[in-house]
Amino acid sequence: MPAILIQTAGGLLAGLLVIAVLFSWVVLLSGRFRTSFIMPRQQDDRPAKGRVWFVLQSFALLFAAFIVLMRMDQLLEGHRDNVIENLVYGVSGLLFVRMLGDFKYFGWFRSQTAGEFTTIDRKWLSPFATICFVLSLPLL
Repeated sequence: MPAILIQTAGGLLAGLLVIAVLFSWVVLLSGRFRTSFIMPRQQDDRPAKGRVWFVLQSFALLFAAFIVLMRMDQLLEGHRDNVIENLVYGVSGLLFVRMLGDFKYFGWFRSQTAGEFTTIDRKWLSPFATICFVLSLPLL
């Protein structure tokens, strides 16, 4: 894989993931957070449940950005490490699963077509996951 492609894809992917983390924390700390930003909300769900998942998701995105930067550096230096390589496969696989969806609530192949989360997922979350997945491919 050409070094410029690895640098570009890795830098863009890590940057997008960090921007998503910062955006998550700005939304959370500004008091504008709604559970529908991260998951479909059922009538009996507590709003605090969404906040916990939102925080966990932001830490997972930050960890993924760190893994991407480590893999990018590893590929540019020309050495291999199975742990980082396997973690990048995991990150890429999770992005792929998020992009496809669960065939009911989220992803490109969702069956539910109404609701606030569905609108957010269709406009922002699924395209974001698709872009991140495509950017992760040169790092594999």
